Amino acid sequence: MKNYLLRNIAGILVISSFVMCTKSINNIEGQASAAAVGDTDVPNRATKAISACTYTVQPSQWFVDGTNIPAGSVICIPAGTRGALLLKNFKGTAANPIIITNKGGKVTFSASITASYGFKTQNCQYFKILGNGTAGITYGFNVNGGNIGMTMDDLSSDFEIANVEVRNSGFAGIMAKTDPTCDVATQRGHFTMRNVSLHHNYIHKTGGEGLYVGNSFYAEGVSAACGTILPHDVLNVKIYKNLVDSTGCEGIQVGSAISGCEVYNNIVKSPGLKPFASGQNNGIQIGEGTGGKCYNNFIKNAPGNGIIVLGLGDNLVYNNYIINSGEYGIFADSRYTPGPYFRFINNTIIYSTRDGIRLNSVTIPMNTVINNVFITKGTAIAINQMNSSVKLTASNNYVSKDVNTCKFVNYSANDFHLQSSSPLINKGANASAYGVALDYFGKARPSGSAYDIGATEY
Repeated sequence: MKNYLLRNIAGILVISSFVMCTKSINNIEGQASAAAVGDTDVPNRATKAISACTYTVQPSQWFVDGTNIPAGSVICIPAGTRGALLLKNFKGTAANPIIITNKGGKVTFSASITASYGFKTQNCQYFKILGNGTAGITYGFNVNGGNIGMTMDDLSSDFEIANVEVRNSGFAGIMAKTDPTCDVATQRGHFTMRNVSLHHNYIHKTGGEGLYVGNSFYAEGVSAACGTILPHDVLNVKIYKNLVDSTGCEGIQVGSAISGCEVYNNIVKSPGLKPFASGQNNGIQIGEGTGGKCYNNFIKNAPGNGIIVLGLGDNLVYNNYIINSGEYGIFADSRYTPGPYFRFINNTIIYSTRDGIRLNSVTIPMNTVINNVFITKGTAIAINQMNSSVKLTASNNYVSKDVNTCKFVNYSANDFHLQSSSPLINKGANASAYGVALDYFGKARPSGSAYDIGATEY
């Protein structure tokens, strides 16, 4: 489902304590604000009182070497429009990360679309890039242009990016990975990217992926002069409460994240508008080598699949709204890195052009599909198994050709709460054993005598 050659060429701590906020607005499709993802604490959701600046980056500086800047420092970038910025060798600690923030208002990084980047880190560890919102400003940092808007590479690890707007990039909006080379320091077993947190960002109008984390070639590796080499592992990546709109390829793509990966509470609209090759036009891609959870996401108008899972095989996908996908609502394939299970629970999949869920996962010991809503169109079916070798446990799914039968409060206005007459209420199987204890809006399951079907509990 992806073109390997083109991808190869084309290519912590949280200051505040965050909780899954109940979505307080009906229109979950959202606007160009993180408030659309359900927050009540905008615009300053990731900031605190910033202590005195340890170092100020001048508008004329395009490069800062942080070798002699101590852990716990606060790096300030004055408000205004400036050129691209490269930060190298900044090394905080887990207890005292280095904070990079705007000072005095919004900072706009302006770069030509042919420039390599708008904002880049090299060999940096334990740092936080935090756009400090002020009255009338949600995103303290605005990265406009560059082939890659923001790129955290060259052995960068243990970082957080929040309250940043990235737009008009030639390729990816925010990229986080170190591609393997013949330098063994970049290869699997020698380097691991850890503790990546990307949240409350607004990424739009990108030429490629909106968020691109980890390498795409976990199973096969990449070819180099020294032979075939394997990309590094990623541990503990959290991608949440981002708004991604109008991307050339996937809205969100994660690869090589072998443990601790969670992709949740994101809004992805109109991804895959100008893919580099066929199959790169999905909403969210859980790529090779990636396990973990993908939940509470809203994905609309993906020309390809709403969610594509090529994962490690310990993948739990639940409470997602997937609307108007051009291919399948969810596509799952185990040909790369087979593992113990794929579980698809309490998703609401509406009007995919092809089937609701397509299972090509023949090497997975068991695929579990329960409590999902499938509103199909044309000749599409709810669950499509590639062949009889696909092992499937399916129950308590609701299938209809008409979304109105679900009795949402107001489907046309994106209000997916249930009316009291909805046939989805109390018709689901108990999914507590799979860890599904809340619905899309953060409401406890079950709220009645039994689980409801779909992403929303009555």
